[in-house]
Amino acid sequence: MSKKKKSKSGGLPALNQIRCPYCRNPAVLRSADGIYRENAGDTKLYVCSKYPACDAYVRIQLGSKNIPLGSLANGELRALRQEAHRYFDRIHQSGLMSRREAYMWLANTVSAPMAHAHIGQLREHYCKVVIEESKRLLQNSKGQIQRTPKGGDQYAAKQRATAIG
Repeated sequence: MSKKKKSKSGGLPALNQIRCPYCRNPAVLRSADGIYRENAGDTKLYVCSKYPACDAYVRIQLGSKNIPLGSLANGELRALRQEAHRYFDRIHQSGLMSRREAYMWLANTVSAPMAHAHIGQLREHYCKVVIEESKRLLQNSKGQIQRTPKGGDQYAAKQRATAIG
């Protein structure tokens, strides 16, 4: 019985072993040209080798050594991740929580360790959970966000501690 080797990056598969979660074909590193409308920044993606029949891909971190920003996702999952990120970002951008507190909340919400609490790793179910829980948190906090003289949103430390829970 063979054991899978863990990579130096904490258990992620080696980059040349990335497989599409939908069709199990290998992913290839390529330019986003032809996938993104504009690719002025020369963005790179890991794309299912069966693209466009299988439309799964994931962007790599800019300036990285081809490290993906999550797992390969099809159009439906990419849309859910974008929506989940919009609501999640509102949590810390509104002042409801600090960015770190928001990631702690996300880890707790998806029952994952902090190191794995990233929307780019979530599947459909947990994206929907993050969207609904973010909406609930934001709705429950209405009226508590205080405007600062400069127009930014800010929570008092006591209110922030109460919201986190």
